[in-house]
Amino acid sequence: MKPIWQSILLLSVLAILALFALGLHNDPREIPSPLVNRPAPDFATKALDGQPIRLSDHRGKWVLVNFWGSWCVSCVAEHPYLMELARSTRARSDFLIIGVDFKDTEQGAAHFLARHGNPGYRHAFDPNQKIAIDWGVYGAPESYLVDPNGVIRLKHTGPLYPGWFEKMALPLLQSTPSAQKEATP
Repeated sequence: MKPIWQSILLLSVLAILALFALGLHNDPREIPSPLVNRPAPDFATKALDGQPIRLSDHRGKWVLVNFWGSWCVSCVAEHPYLMELARSTRARSDFLIIGVDFKDTEQGAAHFLARHGNPGYRHAFDPNQKIAIDWGVYGAPESYLVDPNGVIRLKHTGPLYPGWFEKMALPLLQSTPSAQKEATP
């Protein structure tokens, strides 16, 4: 009887160790999205500048949709990179950034942008989190790369970091047929 219990205990320990080893290969910040490779949920709302903003108005371009809030500590850490990314991609006709300020107040957003700098792109205002819920946002910051056909191609959870655009987004932008036509002399 004793050898059976030892075998069961040994198998249990090995199973737990195997599960632990599998878990070490997962990125805890990576939260999969069922929306990747599916049409991006359109939104039409008021922007922080008071004018209407609609995602579908930008079909034909790559759009980085960045969810943020003035209450978000990680958004403060990410903001200098977004400022640099907006500056460095401003001349690109095939790419733009839209911020979505969610679960926030207009005063909080205005104070955040005044304090940390306005990156120069538009920000949709989503105080009741309707857009964030439609996109399945878990927290902030969270970013989605939408292709020219309106399909989400990439999701990034957590702050974007220096080199993210070149490493993650640019290869996708360069793989589109329009980018290949532009590159052909």
